[in-house]
Amino acid sequence: MISNVSGRLRRLPLAAGLALALAAGPAAPGAGAEEAWHTMTGPERSFTAELPAAPKYTPVKMRTAAGTGYTIHQYVLERGDTVFSVQLSDFPSDVNLSNARLSLQNGLDVSAKALEGGKWASVDWTTLQGWTAVDAVGVKGGFAVRSFSVAKGQRLVTLTYAGPAGSARSDAANRFIGSLRLGP
Repeated sequence: MISNVSGRLRRLPLAAGLALALAAGPAAPGAGAEEAWHTMTGPERSFTAELPAAPKYTPVKMRTAAGTGYTIHQYVLERGDTVFSVQLSDFPSDVNLSNARLSLQNGLDVSAKALEGGKWASVDWTTLQGWTAVDAVGVKGGFAVRSFSVAKGQRLVTLTYAGPAGSARSDAANRFIGSLRLGP
């Protein structure tokens, strides 16, 4: 799954979290929502988030347009007909994220191309712990897709949920998205 997306990630670093989750898509049917959830912690306590179980971690080495290397930390859990994805990118200083809303909007615009109708059904701008964030819902292949991204300086954290039609604001999706906490 990761190898099929990595080429696109190199060209579109701000949309990487969304592109990964959209490319992964939901897995086979049958998820259990009543089980105890797993709290995961990002590198250097950069964030915490809750998922139904421990996700699979994959680091993806990237380069900016100027050639500076960095790592995208990807955590993916495929659970029945649902995918939970968490992605952390600490961008080097040669990537301009000074306008957080513009950076997040660019990521949404790029990822919308993979959605039905080429657009998000809803986009809600908000904040998380005082940082600019966006909560977007769309549809791909009949499945619900929800993406929550927050920019904190040069750090971008994206949580993406993909599941059965109409589930973007389900209890499981809300718990996942609502669990994100940024660290120091």
